[in-house]
Amino acid sequence: MQAVYLYIRVSTDEQAVKGYSQRSQLDRLVHYCKDHNLIVTKTIFEDYSAKTFNRPEWNKLFAELKLIKNQSSLILFTYWDRFSRNIMDAYKMLERLQNMKVSIQAIEQQIDFSIPESKIMLAMYWATSEVENDKRSRNVRLGMQKARLEGRWINKAPLGYRNKITSDGKKYIALYEPEAYIIREAFTAIVRQNKYCLTEIYKDAVSNGLNCSRSAFYRLVRNPIYCGKIKIPAFEDKAERIVEGTHERLIPVILFDQVQRIIKGADLNHPKKLTSKRIVNENLIFRGVLQCPNCGNTLTGSGSQGHTKKYYYYHCVGLCSYRIRADLINLSFLSFLKNNRVVEPFLELANSISKEIYGEEHHDYIQKKEEIKKEMEKLIDRGFNAQKLFSNGNIDYDDYKLIRSRCQESLKDNTDKLRQQALKIVAEKHTEKGTDYIINHLGEFYENSDTITKQRIIRLFFPEKVKVIEGNIEKMLSESVKTIFGLTASASKIKEIHGQQTEQAIVEFFKELYFLGYEQNLKNI
Repeated sequence: MQAVYLYIRVSTDEQAVKGYSQRSQLDRLVHYCKDHNLIVTKTIFEDYSAKTFNRPEWNKLFAELKLIKNQSSLILFTYWDRFSRNIMDAYKMLERLQNMKVSIQAIEQQIDFSIPESKIMLAMYWATSEVENDKRSRNVRLGMQKARLEGRWINKAPLGYRNKITSDGKKYIALYEPEAYIIREAFTAIVRQNKYCLTEIYKDAVSNGLNCSRSAFYRLVRNPIYCGKIKIPAFEDKAERIVEGTHERLIPVILFDQVQRIIKGADLNHPKKLTSKRIVNENLIFRGVLQCPNCGNTLTGSGSQGHTKKYYYYHCVGLCSYRIRADLINLSFLSFLKNNRVVEPFLELANSISKEIYGEEHHDYIQKKEEIKKEMEKLIDRGFNAQKLFSNGNIDYDDYKLIRSRCQESLKDNTDKLRQQALKIVAEKHTEKGTDYIINHLGEFYENSDTITKQRIIRLFFPEKVKVIEGNIEKMLSESVKTIFGLTASASKIKEIHGQQTEQAIVEFFKELYFLGYEQNLKNI
């Protein structure tokens, strides 16, 4: 006797489509079996996509058919797209079933397998289903891409945010406390401490209540979502890009950019291990930046003991014997900083960038200050309410004491936060006022900085590795730096900066100088 199986499949997105409901399929299949005197052995209901055959109920059915492979069996479904929407997978499965003496048939699109030409019609059914599926997938991808280009976040909300829906049904992400505050403090800590060791900052964030893995945290501090931007992956012929998001930013763009620079510096120095601290010998501060003019290898550095003192050299490794006195390079760079000035149009640009950064930071300070003040007002009200409840005999002294103690601790924490915010804005104000001084006294600023800051200034002037040219620093500078200091012919042809699109490398140069000054002011407060 032939075993008859009714296979009823409907994916989640097809549930509401007329004619694809499970009830509709079942009614048609049952009537077909009655009309053809077929006794149903089993009915299988599947709520899964037909893109592949890796479906829970189908796998169970296939395993059952393998156990009775010597018995003739028949699988019925309404249309061929209920069986599969992938033509290659469908033919492979058809072959496997035929080898097991299992027949398949779509009752609304019947195929006579005894007629060779009928296989053309079967191929059309499956190909049409696959094309329809591909079109649907493409429309979904296009819709998602359009939403991203509009600045909408369409996935699960990242840490620090939660998925929300407006009254009119539109989805968005909103800041979620206290996660948002912990993440904001983590970004600030990276800049404040200028640490390459993210592990310590991660541990502090976890101890404060952030729930994420170390690898997730490393991805988090690189995610532009937190400064109000959305990274759009490459799509068809469009390259990857970053657009302004519609959500509220968790940190200022400047803070995010500053963190990326610090992390990038750590990656350059430690490509395999971000968590290591680098000990820099100030006598060999250009190590890792210079390249051998003979073979192109990166120069390392070491000291050689002389009769009266130790001499340091940048030198090649291996068979190449090139070397150059380290103090020649180091002093040449310091001399350049002391003897050269930024040309006038770029001084105006630097000042405008400084004012823009300060304005943005000040706006964030005001906003954060209001948030902390509101929280403190709530804590004070809670303390008064506890005192009132105690006076009326509604709570005992121990409960009152506990509530008051917790309120006092929270008030102290918020006071500290407010003080830190005030210190940051004071540092910003000093930097905004003193940017012109830093630029015009860059040699002095460099000379009085710590080793790490000096190395960051060097990276600013030499963003890429550079070949040594007779120890001549000016010839080794990048084109953007030469333009800033008026060392190229193009400098005389510079147009007015205001209202013009300036080369990004030049804008980044002045932003980094601003950050360096800001960090120095923060340390001095």
